[in-house]
Amino acid sequence: MGGGPGIRVHQFGGGRPRRRPREANARTEPTPSLWATFQQLLPLILLFVLPWISSKFSGPSTPAGPSYRFDAAVPPHTMHRTTPKLNVDYYVNPGDVEDYSSRKFRQLDQRVEVDYVTKLRYECEAEQHRRDRMLQDAQGWFFPDVDKIKEARAMELKSCRRLDSLKGRY
Repeated sequence: MGGGPGIRVHQFGGGRPRRRPREANARTEPTPSLWATFQQLLPLILLFVLPWISSKFSGPSTPAGPSYRFDAAVPPHTMHRTTPKLNVDYYVNPGDVEDYSSRKFRQLDQRVEVDYVTKLRYECEAEQHRRDRMLQDAQGWFFPDVDKIKEARAMELKSCRRLDSLKGRY
């Protein structure tokens, strides 16, 4: 019944690895030179120093152009502008754009339109998520709440509607 003729013993992780005793004639390794130590540390130095140096020479991380707002004229954003393609109203600081040429204003208008559409997409997603959440909450554990379902389905998705009205123009 079982067993076998002998017992096997395995040792995992215990004890130190055994080394051969040093011979009397054996040479000891010379201590590494400063150059050898530097060569071994060079990959680590490059790993930490190069990104730091490149960040110092990359310049400031300010946006490329003046700041603007879409909702209302709030100082210092008091200069009203409208983009030519999508008719987006926005406000800029007049001091930031006083030396702008018509070419720079066109570039600013394009950037504003791209940012506006991106903002609308994000807000539309948030509105749809909110509506879906309301529908899920209205389902309930035992029976659906019909009034809440109607309210969720009737919810106005302003950003989605505005985004749909701009389709094909951007």
